[in-house]
Amino acid sequence: METIKIKGIDEVIYFTTSKAGLPLYVWKNEYAKSFYISLNVNYGSLHTEFSIDGKKYKVPQGIAHFMEHIKFNVDKDTTANDLFDPLGSDINAFTTFKYTSYLVYGTSKIKENLNALLDYVYNPYFTKEMIKKEKGIIASEINMGKDQPYNQLYFAFNKAMYHKEKYKYLITGEVEDIKKIELDDINLIYDAFYHPKNMFLIVTGNVNPYEIEQMVNDNLDLKEFPNYLNPKILPVKEPKYVVQEEVVIDANVEVEKAKIGLKIPLKDLKGFERVKLNIMLSIILSNNFGDSSDLKEELLQNNIITFLSATRFVLEDYIVIDVTIESKILDEAIRRVIDALEHLHMNEADLKRKVNSSIATLVLNYEDVESVNNMLQTYLVYYKKIIPNLKEIYESITLEEIKEVIQAINTKEMVVVKMKKQN
Repeated sequence: METIKIKGIDEVIYFTTSKAGLPLYVWKNEYAKSFYISLNVNYGSLHTEFSIDGKKYKVPQGIAHFMEHIKFNVDKDTTANDLFDPLGSDINAFTTFKYTSYLVYGTSKIKENLNALLDYVYNPYFTKEMIKKEKGIIASEINMGKDQPYNQLYFAFNKAMYHKEKYKYLITGEVEDIKKIELDDINLIYDAFYHPKNMFLIVTGNVNPYEIEQMVNDNLDLKEFPNYLNPKILPVKEPKYVVQEEVVIDANVEVEKAKIGLKIPLKDLKGFERVKLNIMLSIILSNNFGDSSDLKEELLQNNIITFLSATRFVLEDYIVIDVTIESKILDEAIRRVIDALEHLHMNEADLKRKVNSSIATLVLNYEDVESVNNMLQTYLVYYKKIIPNLKEIYESITLEEIKEVIQAINTKEMVVVKMKKQN
């Protein structure tokens, strides 16, 4: 196994690739009382159009999430819960825009848990009856999600922001999308994407990395995998303009809400490596809209807002900044946030404080098996590698670089989505 040393934090990630092609990452903490295992597929809700050997395919929206649901079936009479309940472990799964994750959390019998996870995920049991039944279950889930105000706000924001990017679609798909899913679609997705070479396994806890490696190889050696189809996701060319500058939603809410977003071409900041740019954006937004920011403190004290948060997304061609607020005087809160976006600021003392705080959080993350697992998932999905020098990247950030990023953030392409009380 290779060892990836996390610089400045005295942590080590063990890495190897199984004989079947499955990348394996292990973090050992001898003080941990539990373990956390995630088997992750590089397949999410965005990936509905792809090619295999030059032939193009298009599958319904929501199929990644649909697959996650029906994957819990082991056979006609058995589900994954039947495998893990006797082991006393907790299992779960989730689907994001970019990947799907199958999870196990436990305190004992790691070999049995690891085998059960590999056995049920790598078991392509799908039937027409199963798919028909699941359509009704997921349709109910979709309809319930639409009643949640933040879900409505988030996807209204995405639809106003993106012309072609599939972030504008529900991860679950719409009910009409789900109705289109057939057995052939499911088999295609499983065959194309649920291959060890398109997945990665992360084990965190008080474990022996070399024993984990042996367990994985012993399990996968008993399985037959076809040749990897190496599917290619078809690229999307997103226009630089937003779809709609302002959207108003009437909803049954006690406190009105809004999202204010900016769409910034990544080429305006092409001089920065993606990891560092992501960090700098996070620091800038935290300084201007975070819990310790002057703006948030003032708006809360004057009862202009009841909630404020800001985040960023570094996509293939764009940066999207997303500020969310709750307010009983919504238009005034929006005005103040837009003004803050037009006058972002940071000084040397602010930068030093934010960097030190971020490094402290990074260190603390290595005290929890779930946090480490989630962190490694993020690295591998968004950067395709472990980032061993994150502390050094934080320490290398200069105020001049921060100001250069701030200079590139403009409010020309802005989206404002308001969620107002129904009259």
